[in-house]
Amino acid sequence: MSDIVDESHALNPNATHWFEDSNMKSLVFSSMAIGGLLGLLAAMPLMHRVGVRKVLSICGVFSIIGTVLFPLAVEWNFASVLVVRFLQGLGISMVFTVLGSVPIAWAPNNESSTFLAVLSCAFQMSNVICMPISGFLCESSLGWRSIYYLFGIITTICFLIFYFFYTDSPKDHRNVSNQELSLILQDKTTTHKESVPYLAICKDPCVLVTWLSNVGGNLGFLTLVLYGPTYLREVLHFEVRGTGFASALPFLLSAAVKSIAGQLSDRCNFVSERVRFTICGIISRLGLAIGYIGMATTSSTLVAQIAFTFSIAVSGLNIMGTVKCLQLRCKQHVHFAVSAIALMAYVIQFGAPILVGIICPDNTPEQWGWLFMIIGVIVFATSAPFPWFTTAEPAEYTLPREQQEEMKKQRELEECC
Repeated sequence: MSDIVDESHALNPNATHWFEDSNMKSLVFSSMAIGGLLGLLAAMPLMHRVGVRKVLSICGVFSIIGTVLFPLAVEWNFASVLVVRFLQGLGISMVFTVLGSVPIAWAPNNESSTFLAVLSCAFQMSNVICMPISGFLCESSLGWRSIYYLFGIITTICFLIFYFFYTDSPKDHRNVSNQELSLILQDKTTTHKESVPYLAICKDPCVLVTWLSNVGGNLGFLTLVLYGPTYLREVLHFEVRGTGFASALPFLLSAAVKSIAGQLSDRCNFVSERVRFTICGIISRLGLAIGYIGMATTSSTLVAQIAFTFSIAVSGLNIMGTVKCLQLRCKQHVHFAVSAIALMAYVIQFGAPILVGIICPDNTPEQWGWLFMIIGVIVFATSAPFPWFTTAEPAEYTLPREQQEEMKKQRELEECC
């Protein structure tokens, strides 16, 4: 996007364009996080009331508008850039929450891990598709603006397909046969809409430890997503097109690893659900921390690229660890538990550019090394309690209200005796 700086200097040689100011560029990244944060706070209760289909479709409209208008906003002024980035944040605000909610409604219990793995591959495949194409278009005669127009069109097509094909319940879908419906609903308890026990979930040690693990995990993953191309280009000295392909490769490997892990998790019935999601969680977090420390301590470009690729490739297993744990623990209230993770992710996405701007103002290898070491230690420290304090047993607040009252009376009776 250096052409916008050249155009600005041609009109006003002494002025500093916002694209040259690292703090203003960090604000562009952070405005998207603010949109995601505020959008999530509004959409979470709305989704509970009207369902995934309508709310996610509305988010899609915001995403399309924000994407298509971005090149025009760059021509106008900095404030308009912040506005369209805010709209893009609104567009992605429900993505993580949907990831936890849709499998509960649509996946058979014995295929839930595979379903979750395939669905969550959207995170990786979007980067696999976007990064190389963006690198190619940046160096073509079409220029960087064509990226936004192309993906705005693709996003429109995807959301139209989603709106007209998806239903919130398999019972309402015209293409689901009775046989398939019985398979999906097998061993599932029929639940009706009920108030979410927010306080009980927030006091659950299993949920709290899982949230803590995701604080470090999201910090590590989002830093690589947001600044991976910058690191590859400025520190490892990849060309623009090479940066696109080098950024895409780790996400492709991550999708492959996650898909294999989902299949194995559903078929390894000789170990408990807790063991399965704990193994995925440990590999994901430990691998991410090791990758960061590897990038921080090496001066070799090859080793740094391997560590970068390894970090992203194993981080995809996080979904099979923490989100799977919350699904088993929170059952019908998983949308709130997963929304809290998304909420923390947007706070981190807001703060990460500020952290990078402070530690890496000059994009030197030494500065990035310090940043990676700090993040690696945080990832390890926040993930350490996860294997010890989590459980696959459904929480009491997931039971019918009458059963909860009976258990409460039984406990009171036992205390009296």
